[in-house]
Amino acid sequence: MESILLDVDYTYEDEKNIMVLHLKEGKKRVIKAMEYMPYFLVGDISKEELENAIDLLGREVPELKIEGKVERFFGDKKKELWKVVVDTPQNVPKVKHVLKHMIEGRASFYEFDIPFKKRFLMDHKLDPLGKVKYNEKNNITSIQGAGEGEVELIAGAFDIEVYNPEGIPREERDPIIIITYKDNEKEYFISTKGKGKNVVNVKDEKELLEKFDSIIKESNPDVLLGYNSSQFDFPYIEGRVKKLHVDMELIERRRKIRKGLVNGYKLRNNIHLDLYPAVRLLTTMGAINVQRLTLKDVYKAMFGEEKLMVDRAEMWKLWDEDDDELLDYALGDARATYRIGEEVLPLEMEIARTSKTTLFDASLSTAGQLVESRLMYYAALEKHIIPPKPKENEVKQRLENPIEGAFVKLPEPGIYDNIAVLDFRGLYPSIIISYNIDPYTLTDGEGYESPSGYKFRKDYRGLVPRVLEELLVTRAAIKKEIKKEKDKEKLKRLKARSQALKILANSFYGYLGYARSRWYSRECAESVTAWGRAHIKSAIDKAKEDGFDVLYADTDSLFLLMGKKSKEDVLKFLNKINESLPEKMELELENFYTRAVFVSKKSKTEKRGAKKKYAMLAEDGSIKIRGFELVRRDWSEIAREIQKKVLESILKDGRKEKAIAIVRDAIKRIKEGKESLDKFAISTQLNKKIENYEAIGPEVVAAKRLRDSGMPVGKGTLIRYVITKEGKSISDKAYPLSMAKNYDPDYYIKNQILPAVMKILKELSVDEEELLTGTKQQGLKGFF
Repeated sequence: MESILLDVDYTYEDEKNIMVLHLKEGKKRVIKAMEYMPYFLVGDISKEELENAIDLLGREVPELKIEGKVERFFGDKKKELWKVVVDTPQNVPKVKHVLKHMIEGRASFYEFDIPFKKRFLMDHKLDPLGKVKYNEKNNITSIQGAGEGEVELIAGAFDIEVYNPEGIPREERDPIIIITYKDNEKEYFISTKGKGKNVVNVKDEKELLEKFDSIIKESNPDVLLGYNSSQFDFPYIEGRVKKLHVDMELIERRRKIRKGLVNGYKLRNNIHLDLYPAVRLLTTMGAINVQRLTLKDVYKAMFGEEKLMVDRAEMWKLWDEDDDELLDYALGDARATYRIGEEVLPLEMEIARTSKTTLFDASLSTAGQLVESRLMYYAALEKHIIPPKPKENEVKQRLENPIEGAFVKLPEPGIYDNIAVLDFRGLYPSIIISYNIDPYTLTDGEGYESPSGYKFRKDYRGLVPRVLEELLVTRAAIKKEIKKEKDKEKLKRLKARSQALKILANSFYGYLGYARSRWYSRECAESVTAWGRAHIKSAIDKAKEDGFDVLYADTDSLFLLMGKKSKEDVLKFLNKINESLPEKMELELENFYTRAVFVSKKSKTEKRGAKKKYAMLAEDGSIKIRGFELVRRDWSEIAREIQKKVLESILKDGRKEKAIAIVRDAIKRIKEGKESLDKFAISTQLNKKIENYEAIGPEVVAAKRLRDSGMPVGKGTLIRYVITKEGKSISDKAYPLSMAKNYDPDYYIKNQILPAVMKILKELSVDEEELLTGTKQQGLKGFF
């Protein structure tokens, strides 16, 4: 039988390890089971000595046995190892630990910390969302991957609304009043109130939950989309289900999963895709451009449209008043989630395929975890040993000695015209491939010698550069297909795959230097950045030789002041550089810009420009902005908004008078209270528990107030707070946005608006007094 593999799970029944396979056969979804045994590998010991130790331990651990010999490569060195089978995956690290002490260091242990699901996928060469072939009697008896497969996943999106007369909703007290659901065919507004074709009326909350359950069962989407649903919607539903004693199949045998700071909520029958962590990763990797990750902001950033909003603190009033706006708002949430999912799901599917991990796991993973998953898959495929995760003391040692980063030539602050920006295409990936950088290619003999002094073999191709090169070769082929493809759906899939390949490829260097990486290598990471610095410095020297002024350089980019040079001169320079580079490396034109603003650093003693803090106007009128507050969430929206208007004015108009007028008008509106409260919210993510903060800043005070109101708050929580008029110190004045009643105009003007705009305006010789009063400070010379 041939199917598409959607998901894999694990259960233990009747003293057997059962892999639960979610497959799609045509339009039908089926669940199959297959028995599978966990194991680890042992080397540098005789079979007799290992058997003696296993016999002693086997009295306590049934099924423990040596299954035979296997071969594994350590670089290009082959080694024979014993395969030791264990009764349950939970016992693998325990048995390894006991055996290690029994044998007292006379053996080496390998692959004892491979996630059981991952081990199953690797051993059977299974590609998530790819084809599989299997044989079965009662259960599957054998299975293997059968290459890439096309699959159309049916998605549905949901959202809940809660009655909250006392502010932050509490699941033990406040009922769910509305659940909305949307898929490609239908929309549902489930509630005790409301009228219309999409409204499903129920008598109470218990029936509301039961009806939602039956709709999901009937619609049976392959993927159930939510937005922050792992953090809020599902935990809240679960709390109400327990409170009301509801039988709800949707959340039966659900599992809560945590990967780093990300929570996951795994369902039994459907793939749950929480779009919030998925969008957060895609934003970090540059696939989506959005400043704040609210549903409203993500929707606007992706589609350029405003989503209907209501004041959540006032939602209970709208409910009590039977306001029809609540129906439109609630359905709008499900529609927005579904529409975002239509764009994000194809990319998440390709990320899952590319990283060789399941769709659910991919949606919760960091870029480094995705790289690790792909490396593990290909290591197993080629019978290379998979290194273990580092112990905590190793992680600590790695973190104590950071690796030198990229080269940066800081710019002189000011406003410039006619700039050419050149980029090394995929600098770090191309360096890894060109110089065969891999932990197992390090050598003391002949090889590519990095500027940091490490050598890498030329006679043996490492796993890391091979896996990385395959990504880049595949992406190059897909980009050619994209140019030819006319079908919209196929084009969408191709673009998603190209983006997924780019995300993984650009994450390889970071993974080599990541302290918790299985393939961590300080020598490799240092060599990558050292070669990067060497190539960018060489390009700077050659640019100067050709008569260009280099305004700015950072990591893989050069900003050239063209002066009297033409575009043709820039292209000739590009060709000259590329002729001297290794085959896989290339310097390319990013764009030509008519005007740019570079601002200075905060330091009074340092007058150079700030790293990655500039705005540029391209020839087509688009604006590229890096490093300013408007691309940071720890500044209020009002500060970002005004700063953006000032930047646009200077870049397009070039005169300070219009920019000054923009700021003065904004300050007037703020003082008169004409701006909405949510524009003054400042966002900060807690990087530790509240009680572990020694310095009690405004975000900590706001977090405590949020916690005291009944909202779960901890490490990783994003706190949105406003500095209000209530209190003496700034910290005293900090309230969560949901609890704030006003804002302090003086604080925002002095600490947000003026700092944001003065960084720019001072490059036009505007000082703060001129901005506020219209008169310019003259200094002592003005008195004589």
